[in-house]
Amino acid sequence: MKSILIQLVLLSLLSVAGTNIVHAAKPEKSSQKPVTADVKVAMININEATAAEMAEQLKGVGLKRAEAIVSLRKQLGGFKKVEQLLDVKGIGEATLNKNKAIIRL
Repeated sequence: MKSILIQLVLLSLLSVAGTNIVHAAKPEKSSQKPVTADVKVAMININEATAAEMAEQLKGVGLKRAEAIVSLRKQLGGFKKVEQLLDVKGIGEATLNKNKAIIRL
């Protein structure tokens, strides 16, 4: 009788210890999103893109401003350098710098 009681106590202790081990082995959930290395950045050709495409892809450029880019492009016969975008009302250095990496001629 005494050995059965000892066995039950040992089983209870092992059961509790096993539960703690299982909980300790679980990895903590992270609130951070995984970093992906295969992010593709779409380039945009400002001499060929439509106003809608520019408005969609360029940061800080809405449809009205994109239409102004297309209008200036027509006046110039095409952009020769990216910095000519600064001649569009509402496009400053900050907007140009945000987009320079994806703009091509």
